[in-house]
Amino acid sequence: MESMHHRWFLVIHRSRHAFLRERFGHLDIEPRLLPLLRRLYGAGRLRQEDLSAESGLDKSTIAHGVRRLIDLGYVTRDPCPGDRRSYHLSLTEKANALVPAVDAAMQEWTDGLTADFSPDEVRALDGYLQRMADNADRCARSGPRGRD
Repeated sequence: MESMHHRWFLVIHRSRHAFLRERFGHLDIEPRLLPLLRRLYGAGRLRQEDLSAESGLDKSTIAHGVRRLIDLGYVTRDPCPGDRRSYHLSLTEKANALVPAVDAAMQEWTDGLTADFSPDEVRALDGYLQRMADNADRCARSGPRGRD
């Protein structure tokens, strides 16, 4: 019988986006962009390339997300001194005011996911998810298989 865990990950992912759209939809900000705001929060200035490397997302995905955040007035992008190909990103006051609400919503989401779990179940889940994340990282780094 085929494992159904992939289905549950999709349900959780879609539900998380629906939850965030409900909380922040009035701002016209897509849920997929909120982690970028959270990473830039308190960082001062961060190079766009570093944001890409830290997030594990490719440069074009980051560039598209950053462009959208700039258009919405959440991020500014300035050329890096000495390297005209690189850009420093920083949050605007509008974004700095929003991130605490994003953090609170994410805590509410996390608490809701495990609301009826015992402390032991939460610890076990954390351990399983950490192992899965480690395995996912290892799989992503190993590259394609079966090519000779």
